[in-house]
Amino acid sequence: MKKSYAAVINPVTDLRAEPKFRSERVHQLVFGEVVEVLTQEENDYLYVRDIRLDYKGFINRNTLYFLTDYEYEELSKCEQTKILVPFCRTSGAISYMLPLGSRLYRDGDTFLLPGGKSYSLLDAPTVKAKDVVELSLQFLGIPYLWGGTSSYGFDCSGFVNRLYDVLGVNIPRDANQQEEFLDRVEQPKSGDLLFMKGHVMLYMGDNKIIHANGHYMCVSITDLEKEEYGRYLKSQVRKIGTIKSM
Repeated sequence: MKKSYAAVINPVTDLRAEPKFRSERVHQLVFGEVVEVLTQEENDYLYVRDIRLDYKGFINRNTLYFLTDYEYEELSKCEQTKILVPFCRTSGAISYMLPLGSRLYRDGDTFLLPGGKSYSLLDAPTVKAKDVVELSLQFLGIPYLWGGTSSYGFDCSGFVNRLYDVLGVNIPRDANQQEEFLDRVEQPKSGDLLFMKGHVMLYMGDNKIIHANGHYMCVSITDLEKEEYGRYLKSQVRKIGTIKSM
């Protein structure tokens, strides 16, 4: 069966558990990411596979541009830039606030949309950060959002997945998958992930973590020694997973 692909043309779009709006948000894709279209429903929702993560669910067709075989090949050849800042403003064919992780396809000094239209940027899309922890600090206060993977809102695993994604490190989407995927270590170093049941946290060093959490309903820093909430989290850690050197 011939494969069919589509690119996300909204700043962010939801992947849902069922083909309807009033269904659980299980994941999100951001601008420029590509899905494989698996089946088409009778309503506005399609069953798709996020090709970056091999993650499946239902997505609203109106948030996608359906690629011809030629367009898919040409898009794959373009120089790609990933947004490393919370938001990047655009002008031209689109006037959006593009979030972290958005894929930009460069054509000289401008950027291309699927279909050939072009746009430019009003902000620098990248920032110098020495490591994942320094990068993560830009997102303090971003709201907690179940299924969220963008700077419009994160869940715990969506946060760490997206941070490592923009740095070119591939890890699974969900916390239980990340826990199983990563090698165990006894003592954490900066950039490692701490896992408890249903939650993942990015270790910063000095007994501190940064995480998207439902306790404060945002991305926040927690001290594992000095805060009551932090001591509770530390008592629940069942694995320290290490990220291989980038």
